Amino acid sequence: MRKFILLTCLLIPLSVLAQEDYSLNGVDEPQWKSFAPPAYIDVKAPRGFGKFNDTASYWYKRRVEFENGIEKCREVEKTEAKVSCYQELKVKQYQKNSDYNARLEAIERAKHLPQEMQDPTNNMVPIGGYLNNMMKYMPNEFR
Repeated sequence: MRKFILLTCLLIPLSVLAQEDYSLNGVDEPQWKSFAPPAYIDVKAPRGFGKFNDTASYWYKRRVEFENGIEKCREVEKTEAKVSCYQELKVKQYQKNSDYNARLEAIERAKHLPQEMQDPTNNMVPIGGYLNNMMKYMPNEFR
């Protein structure tokens, strides 16, 4: 029984040290779930009528690019270079997320604009019509 207790007392600190050593030497890879919305974490290639779903296609392309970036970073041998590669990948993904969110906000703002401001080319009256009508009511010396 004493040997078991002694062995347990020795193994617990060693296992903690091994875990700390692994976190120092091993590099934490970014995870796709950190960047994608919950609905698109397990997105697959759109098929059939799913090809018309622009949002699913966008997130699928982003996931493929992300996985390709992870593969490139795994090929790097040096720990410092690997960490910087992962950091660059994270920065790119955060930038793409902010661009995507800005596009969504712009679409939402456009939905709430009055109809006249959404597409001004449809609602414009030709200026020549206004000028001809104004000329009718002007004195002769201005015509």
